[in-house]
Amino acid sequence: MKKIDLHIHTKSSVLDSDFEFCQAKLNQYIEVAALDCIAITNHNLFDRAQFEDIREQVGIPALPGIEVNLEKGQILVISDGYELHSFDEACEKVSVKCRSSGDWITVAEFQEIFGDLSSYLLIPHYDKKPPIDDKTIAELGPDVSAGEVSSPKKFIYCIKNTDRLVPVYFSDSRMKSSLAALPVRQTYIDCHEVSFKAIKECLRDKNKVALSPADGNKLFQVLETGLQISTGLNVVLGDRSSGKSYTLDKIKAQFPRAYHIEQFALVARDEVEDEKKFNTYLSQKQGLFSKEYLAGLQKVIEDVVDIDLEGDDREVENYISTLLAFARETEKHDSFSKAKIYSEDAFSERDQKGLQTLINSTKNLISNVEFAGIIKNHIERASLVALFVELIRTYEAREQIRLKKRWVNDLTKSIKAQLQLRSAAPKIADIDLYQIALNKIKIRKLNVVAKIARNPHTALKRQKRGFSIVANVGPFRGAGEIKNVIKRQATFSNAFTQYDEPYRFLQELKKVGSALEQADFAKCFVKIDYRILNKDGFNASGGERSEFFLLDKIESANEHDMLLIDEPESSFDNNFLNDDVNTIIKDISKNMPVVVVTHNSTVGASIKPDYLIYANKKIVEGEVVWETFSGYPTSKSLVSLEGRETSTWEVLMGNLEAGSEAYEQRKLTYENIKN
Repeated sequence: MKKIDLHIHTKSSVLDSDFEFCQAKLNQYIEVAALDCIAITNHNLFDRAQFEDIREQVGIPALPGIEVNLEKGQILVISDGYELHSFDEACEKVSVKCRSSGDWITVAEFQEIFGDLSSYLLIPHYDKKPPIDDKTIAELGPDVSAGEVSSPKKFIYCIKNTDRLVPVYFSDSRMKSSLAALPVRQTYIDCHEVSFKAIKECLRDKNKVALSPADGNKLFQVLETGLQISTGLNVVLGDRSSGKSYTLDKIKAQFPRAYHIEQFALVARDEVEDEKKFNTYLSQKQGLFSKEYLAGLQKVIEDVVDIDLEGDDREVENYISTLLAFARETEKHDSFSKAKIYSEDAFSERDQKGLQTLINSTKNLISNVEFAGIIKNHIERASLVALFVELIRTYEAREQIRLKKRWVNDLTKSIKAQLQLRSAAPKIADIDLYQIALNKIKIRKLNVVAKIARNPHTALKRQKRGFSIVANVGPFRGAGEIKNVIKRQATFSNAFTQYDEPYRFLQELKKVGSALEQADFAKCFVKIDYRILNKDGFNASGGERSEFFLLDKIESANEHDMLLIDEPESSFDNNFLNDDVNTIIKDISKNMPVVVVTHNSTVGASIKPDYLIYANKKIVEGEVVWETFSGYPTSKSLVSLEGRETSTWEVLMGNLEAGSEAYEQRKLTYENIKN
């Protein structure tokens, strides 16, 4: 097996923070990591002189390459190194087209620049940001067989899935003197001697790539010291202050996207503060449910928020009084006021929102791909298209009528204004009685919807590993409760006096000011109270809340590349650890690396880990030295990085069972009680 890293940066660009290349650091990296081949791949540029200098100094095969911004993603283009002149010319064309961070080239431009793509090794960002999408990869054709991933988790996922590219895992590092820690991201390939052709051939076959030399994809390196861990479940053992947390912190530093659950982080210390934190957490976690539940009410509110019923009433009163005055004062009528258009009502304009919604819905049915078969079983595509066309024509016809009405209304309004200037007769006020009537209907709808929404009931009940997440809805009991939900510096006392009258309440909310946004109005109408119930249906206690937090945090790790847990037993009892924590950790470790620091036998032994790491602290000439031993739980010995061995039995007994003597005594006691 040969170890390669084909993604190394030696020149800063507009896509990098400025750095200065250090040849000594590159040499150190090659030596410590025991690399067999590297590639220099800078962003959108290739420095031929620098590359040739590097190739002379490193002592292992070094390939020339470039990392190109392609179709909003990035791709490594690696050459065999023989035709540097032509490769340099091609890279220069890329540099000209990609001068700023937002620049990229099309596939057609890429093919034109590099010509015969089969002569290169092409490796796109795959499960790594910024990724090149599948469509672009398909356009590049068979010349792309491998894709770069950003974590062992994604490497394993690609290996297991037949439709994914061959994964490669590289450092993507900047070789500078200030590099805090040497990279641990490399790929092993199954070939006897390193050459461009051999590498290219290996990267066509998933069976020829691995994360470790001897154990395939079961192990991968996590520290520059050479420490490896399993791609599954790892348990870190050791005495107090032996370096367990130190090792965990080092792993976290190398893998920033690891999810770290620290020791005691979930323990309740202050009951009041803990409950407040718990309620805030629930509101945030279930925010999507709140938004969905209040969506209908919010839509009604947005439809009526600008309605002024008192203003409408004044308009009606003014209209009636001017109409009566016009009828009463007949002696003032003249040829101007007797003209029919003088008292003509304006055409009512109807909006077409309903028709627009119907057109969009029909369009969605026509364009839907996922459920096309189901749709076709009930409605022929030709019928849908015909319906869509007819709806569009209807919309156009109605829109023409609406525009004509608006033109006539504007003309009538202008003529009426001229007539009224010349006439001594009273003026009849303009009014849209249809809209005023519609406003009243909308307000009645608001009153009905608001009262239904706040009617006390359980709106959500979701099971989560022995707990129930419950959302009860109902009315607010005071202005303070509304303020606690909105969480802004605002006063709701005046508004709450009108809480039982939804329309009046809404008018008062509008007076609260800029502290309350219109999008938050619905939250002020309905109280949504979240609770966590234990398996017996009672509110979770402080300890149970901590258990729920741990389970939820562990499940949240699925979005990350690795899960690190520091001594969960410090806060929880063994039954919970064995029945719940162990189960969920084992499930997650099937899809991503998990590292658990423990000194508890329930977690350390009963969980049946895939790999063991034993941390030990020793003092050498007054200096603290942290050492690690590792191996499989079935091995008789754990081995240090220097090759020294220690008994697996003694490690397990000493760290999980308080020593073999204590273990034998407990065992005897239990047997006596049982007998």
